[in-house]
Amino acid sequence: MLYNHPRIYDELYDNFTEDIPFYQALARESTGPVCELACGSGRVTVPLAAEGIPVTGIDLSPPMVDAARLRAARAGLGPENPSFCVGDMSDPLPGAFSLVIVPLHSLSHLTGTARVRRCLENIHRGLSPGGVLALAVHNPDMELLAREPEGLFPVTMAGEEVPIFESSRYDALAQVLSVRWWAEGEDTLEPFDFSLRMFFPEELVILLEGAGFQIRERFGWYDRSPLTGGSGTQIVVATRA
Repeated sequence: MLYNHPRIYDELYDNFTEDIPFYQALARESTGPVCELACGSGRVTVPLAAEGIPVTGIDLSPPMVDAARLRAARAGLGPENPSFCVGDMSDPLPGAFSLVIVPLHSLSHLTGTARVRRCLENIHRGLSPGGVLALAVHNPDMELLAREPEGLFPVTMAGEEVPIFESSRYDALAQVLSVRWWAEGEDTLEPFDFSLRMFFPEELVILLEGAGFQIRERFGWYDRSPLTGGSGTQIVVATRA
């Protein structure tokens, strides 16, 4: 699994920082602690904690949690803030929070509707009155989902560019994109298999409202530009009703 390899994960995602100011602004508005679900290696958690905001990061992968703690230590932070723990994002939250964030399409790793509902309901229960949930997922692009099933992109590891191959298959009935990444000629890297649930915009609204949330804002990017049919990302900010 990709998420058991923090080094490769960071090569892919560490340079993406456009969402960090968005979540920092929400955290400054909150009146209490923040929880990041599926925090990965702390890409967002650590910058929030660096501003003095109390943050808890939760991730299913122990190697990712170890990498997040190391990132915090290198930034001169921790161990109390940010705090990290291993956990399933669909389980009850370990306390009460004013803001819960689920960045970078992480909700899409819950491919079954029952787990999505359980996740959203547990977030709702774990939010303090008036608390806020902010999440970002793909805005499904049917042409992109129907693309050729194999592709290639480079990843830099140890200063060398390694070609990563991708194959994918979209199940339109289940709304699930199944992806495999592999590196030819790299014996140290096993194939990475993962699946992503696609959420259509109104479907996501229904799921959130069904869990007790009230939609506050929807955006098409982290600069708060409007969500449109052509937006590649949908960002939703919802409050505990």
